[in-house]
Amino acid sequence: MAGHSHWAQIKRKKAVLDVKKSQLISKLINAITVAAREGNNPETNPKLRNAIERAKEFKVPLENIERAIKKAEDKNLNLEEVWYEAYFEEVSLLIKAITDNKNRTLGEIKHVLNKFNAKLATPGSVKWNFEEKGVVEISKTNEDKIIGFFDLISDLQEKNENIMLITSVKNLNELKNKLLEAKIEILDSYIEFFPLNPIEIKDKAKLEQITNLINELLELEDVDEVFTNVKNLDF
Repeated sequence: MAGHSHWAQIKRKKAVLDVKKSQLISKLINAITVAAREGNNPETNPKLRNAIERAKEFKVPLENIERAIKKAEDKNLNLEEVWYEAYFEEVSLLIKAITDNKNRTLGEIKHVLNKFNAKLATPGSVKWNFEEKGVVEISKTNEDKIIGFFDLISDLQEKNENIMLITSVKNLNELKNKLLEAKIEILDSYIEFFPLNPIEIKDKAKLEQITNLINELLELEDVDEVFTNVKNLDF
């Protein structure tokens, strides 16, 4: 899969990133606050529901989650979601940050990119090649139970022992609710940016470079997620 969930990576490969717990909690809380600006009801705001579920997976206390949602009402709060786009040779990078200081964030991202001879791209020159989708992962053993949900599913993809049910972001909550009503276990759910034209990198050394670049970007305090057009990264 060419889009990569930072949070799934931390859950399953904790040794990959040396993320301090306080920094991780801060990222989770900020993601909730930014998402809550689009509506404070997780049942009607799939991005907020996704951010809350992600925080709960990492044992963020409920009172902290509620405080983060309330914080979104503060009109003086200087916290925003910002997208940065970059190229590492033929590899496209879509970098999502949540920041209260865009100049600081830009400088930190440029510093990491320069280490790998990667370059910032003109805004819009990378993002157009990605499509935002909602994803729900279920076990392959439940594949025969989802026939009634195909009106909400735009694509199916295998991922190890799981099946990825791909839907629009606006239909993500409805799909999850119907799966739960049918007693189908949801193994994971998230919002991804899928590349329209994924590429394969066969050079192992280059794949390692790309992985290291993504990891260093994700270690930055303000960077929330990174997506690429490389379909064979081991994330």
